[in-house]
Amino acid sequence: MQSVKHYRAFQIDPDGHVFGCINLVCGDDEDAKRQAAALVLVHRIELWRLDKRIARFDQPSELGPAALS
Repeated sequence: MQSVKHYRAFQIDPDGHVFGCINLVCGDDEDAKRQAAALVLVHRIELWRLDKRIARFDQPSELGPAALS
């Protein structure tokens, strides 16, 4: 039986402030990274497990402010 790990994907606004958090339960860091990367729509996502940042996912350049106008 594979153990599960708990992660948090924090939504970061353009000023660097956290405005949302999504809890993820994954088998390992790689699975958590895939799930967190899929959450990037307009804002940056930072993936954390406990007090360790696992990854940071920036918004795709084609979704920058000019593309949303």
